[in-house]
Amino acid sequence: MKTGTDLITFYNPEFWGVNSEDEIARLAEKDPFVFWTKILDTQAGTGVSGIELTFPPFDWKSATKAFGSKKNLAQELKNRGLSIWSSFFADLDRIPLSEHRAAEEQILTSVAEAAEFLSSVGGKVLVVGLPCRTTWLSEPVQFVDMALAQPMADLLNRMGAVTARSGVTLALHTEANSVFCAPRDVDLFMLLTDPRYVSLCLDPAHITIEGGDPVKLLERHLERVVAMHWKDASGLMPISVEINETIYAQHRPYFRPIGQGSVNFAELATRLKKSPLKCGPILEMDSCANPEEALKDGAQFINTIYDGLEGASA
Repeated sequence: MKTGTDLITFYNPEFWGVNSEDEIARLAEKDPFVFWTKILDTQAGTGVSGIELTFPPFDWKSATKAFGSKKNLAQELKNRGLSIWSSFFADLDRIPLSEHRAAEEQILTSVAEAAEFLSSVGGKVLVVGLPCRTTWLSEPVQFVDMALAQPMADLLNRMGAVTARSGVTLALHTEANSVFCAPRDVDLFMLLTDPRYVSLCLDPAHITIEGGDPVKLLERHLERVVAMHWKDASGLMPISVEINETIYAQHRPYFRPIGQGSVNFAELATRLKKSPLKCGPILEMDSCANPEEALKDGAQFINTIYDGLEGASA
């Protein structure tokens, strides 16, 4: 079983010998070649071969800059037996909802550039994060209703058409505390978007801390799941959590090493056999102090799950 990882796995100051995430960014800016060489060399020693690029400094522009060109990047990957499977597109969740319409041309241009890059290196899926909700009962109260969802769905359809022209599939990521994670919210956006242009990247850990059942959600949208982040979580995060710039860090206490949380990966893997997956399992383990060990353990867990399924069907 070929396995990949989201590069957020490497987003830990301890791994880099620094004290903060800001210092990680400064390291990458100071010597991008050394920074990216460390990432690729570390991953190459784990047997995990696929890569999902993410936000800076772990994004496609930073990787290309580090090695001087896409051609050089492709060679560095090939030398280590690695390949880029997918990339995360962060623009939508970093631009306020109220500014989406004004920024539409900019967003579509960025989507086209990201898709063109992915296509050129063999990537298949552009994973999109949607904006965060506002804090529960904060004023003015925000509702994820048709009025909020329809304009965003229209934009997502257009984004999907842009990526399709490059042979890349747009997939929405289920991110806790966003407008796209609670099961009903996923159902809403799946209804409003065109299945020919917009697919789904399931993240069971985020669905779990949002209070949903990843297996039931997968069953409802099986035909649209083109990728899954293999990530575990303990259980429900309180609805009253303050949603601010620290929200992603606030998620981490609810995440667990894969296989040590409440996600039923065996059931998910059984159902995924009928999904139109574009890539293999993508391990996503936020901020690992020892990513090499975590990736080896994660790949072993995934292989055990699939070995068990094959044994059950024999």
